[in-house]
Amino acid sequence: MKIEIATIQDVPEILELQYKAFRPVAESLNWPDAPNLTETVEHARGEFLKYTTLKMLSDDGKIIGSVRGRVEDCSLYIGRLMVLPEFQKNGYGRILLRKIQSMLPHSRAWLDTSGDVPETVSFYEREGFRTFESKCFENGVSWIFMEKK
Repeated sequence: MKIEIATIQDVPEILELQYKAFRPVAESLNWPDAPNLTETVEHARGEFLKYTTLKMLSDDGKIIGSVRGRVEDCSLYIGRLMVLPEFQKNGYGRILLRKIQSMLPHSRAWLDTSGDVPETVSFYEREGFRTFESKCFENGVSWIFMEKK
């Protein structure tokens, strides 16, 4: 596996990865129109310009994982940490999470995720993140904000 900084040309493949990685979670939450499943290539390209995005490549050059980050006021926002379902549970998400944190100088890191997916919440907790805020969407999905100082 190799990790590189993604380019704007990678956006369509990363978006496909996003659909595949987040669809099972959205289905488990009964949230078929979750924002990460309805994002368009045009929107993804616009968002790409705001972040440093990493891609994890398989030995054959296929993008199997990705994460993005942006630092503002010494706070690193981490978003869209994802790994293709067939490559999950191999530590790739942890590698990507740690890599984006090591690349972008910050005094605090934060992210947001569904509070209704215990495996995801415990993953971030094992990496030192703690919930500092939560809210509930109209559809009943719990959303939490986690930070690591």
